[in-house]
Amino acid sequence: MFISGGEQFSVTAKARARKGTLLDGEFFRRLLDCSQVSDIAHMLKSTYYGNYLPPDAETLHRDKFEFLLMSVISSEVQSFFSAAGLERHAFLKLWLERQDIQLIKNRIWDIYAEKDAEADPEKVTESYKDLSHLKFSLVDRQKLMSSNRIEEIIYSIKNEKLVTYIEDAMKRSVGGTSPALMMGFALDAFHNNRVYDAAKSFSGEEKERLLSLTGMYMDVMNITSVYRGKKYFNMSDEVALSLLYTRYRVDFEMLKAIASLPPERMWEPLAGTRYASLLPTEGENEISEAAGITRRMRNIQRAIALAVFRSGSTGIHFVLAYLILRELEILDINAIIEIVRYNYDRKKAEKLIAYPIAEGW
Repeated sequence: MFISGGEQFSVTAKARARKGTLLDGEFFRRLLDCSQVSDIAHMLKSTYYGNYLPPDAETLHRDKFEFLLMSVISSEVQSFFSAAGLERHAFLKLWLERQDIQLIKNRIWDIYAEKDAEADPEKVTESYKDLSHLKFSLVDRQKLMSSNRIEEIIYSIKNEKLVTYIEDAMKRSVGGTSPALMMGFALDAFHNNRVYDAAKSFSGEEKERLLSLTGMYMDVMNITSVYRGKKYFNMSDEVALSLLYTRYRVDFEMLKAIASLPPERMWEPLAGTRYASLLPTEGENEISEAAGITRRMRNIQRAIALAVFRSGSTGIHFVLAYLILRELEILDINAIIEIVRYNYDRKKAEKLIAYPIAEGW
């Protein structure tokens, strides 16, 4: 696949420049010192996020504030379109589909959470009402948001292959496993497989770096899906292994070995790999196991993305690395919003966020 030197330089230079707008550890430390969510909004208005926040950001409800931050990713992806050629533009559009997937997942969970069949279908997904600035390619947003039943959600989806993924997941929801959970796994698998397959169509170091960024995510999702399926949802080995995405470095035999062990020993086959620290070890002291796994997943993602920026190559992988770093940063900011909102013990905050906070916490 041909890419001009000018296009390579343009997208790489733009991504490198944007990376310089990411927040540092000291700023995160100051965010944790805030006593109110409005203080966080005020501080962020003086940063790169000020380009996306309204003048009255300090008065926004927390849900709306967090939603605005997450929607930054969509705007960021689209801002690279003009610098990318057709093939790179298509790859970025695939990455943008993450917002479609998240919206569908939220709507599915909303419907399963609503005990009254006549409940307002938009009541739970309140923050998603104002989506006019976002572009959706997999779903008809209006049909999705007005849906009351899973069948209506399926009807709102434009991609036939995605419909097949969801319908298959509904059939596999056995043994007391929540249909919403199985559909969530299927939605993630659909999107992650599409992005990974698109990365394989590139060549040279650009392909290698894209596969490291997308493949690493497939690895951690495969490992944690087996772990969570077995521990929290009492899945059999067979069902847990049926949730797997395309595999990257972690082969099926290792995943089978992980699935065959009790949860407290599932980390053992990972010893000596880059994922050695991913699963909790016996007796490990975490603020919560789920938070610990999430934090370690994000640390692995961050390490791979930063490695791309240390490389001397050019290409669309720099854009993807930047987008990953930006998304991880926003997820950490949202975690801090929750810490401040509930006045959580700041000394334990490092256990909830992935960014390496400045010394002293």
